[in-house]
Amino acid sequence: VRGDSAFGVAGADGIRTPDPTPESIARLSEQACRLFALLTPPLQQIAQLKLEGYTNAEIALRIEVAERTVERKLRLIRKLWIHEFE
Repeated sequence: VRGDSAFGVAGADGIRTPDPTPESIARLSEQACRLFALLTPPLQQIAQLKLEGYTNAEIALRIEVAERTVERKLRLIRKLWIHEFE
């Protein structure tokens, strides 16, 4: 039998984190939209699949390109997004 803490949300350090507020969810959504708007549709597709948890190999099979192409495009996405925060 587990206590209520078994259903809590743990952060990276294992400590329960508070549920996100509607305001923080709205900010995150706006920021995600802004970052995706920086990308071309093919890069948006790769970023979306990666965020959904697909591996580079799975993405490559799904969009019918070499895995190396996916890796290269992910580096480009990271570069664009990092530049946006500088």
